[in-house]
Formats: sequence, C-alpha cells, structure tokens
Amino acid sequence: MKEFFSIGEVSKLFNVNIPTLRYYDEIGLLKPEFTDEHNNYRYYSTQQFERLSTIKYLRTLGLPINKLLDFYNSLEVDTLIHLLKDQQTEIDR
Repeated sequence: MKEFFSIGEVSKLFNVNIPTLRYYDEIGLLKPEFTDEHNNYRYYSTQQFERLSTIKYLRTLGLPINKLLDFYNSLEVDTLIHLLKDQQTEIDR
C-alpha cells in the first residue's frame, strides 16, 4: 500500500481543490505529513484521510473554518458537541 500521497492525489481522492488544501495547511487545519524541502511539494499520509473526511463533512454542515480550528485545537468531544448544537440552532433559524 502506498504510504504518502501528493497534494494532487489527495485533491482528486477527496474532491477538494488544491488551493483549499494549501489554505488548510497555511492556517494549521490540515498540515501535510511532510513537505519536500527541495521542491516544497506537500505529501499526506493515509492517517490524515480521516481528518480530511471529517473536515469535509463538518464544512458540508456549514461549520465555519474558525470553529473547526477551535475543535481541532482543543480535540475535546464536548467542544464538537457544542459546535454541532450551535450549528443546529443556526440551521433551525
């Protein structure tokens, strides 16, 4: 099994634009597993696929990126529950 995937491969696998993945890296939401120091290519591991799937799902629910950053910076289930309840209230409005 392949260990690392280029940003282009991840973009195609998850249907996420390359600029979006670069932005996620820039803000610290989804950092590549490593970046080649010679050409600055970003490489992602399969272990990061779950996080990207979760990010996509939560964005589909309308969660703003700053809220996702709050969750991933705290990594507490209670924070996620609170964010989802707030989003539900927003959707209900």
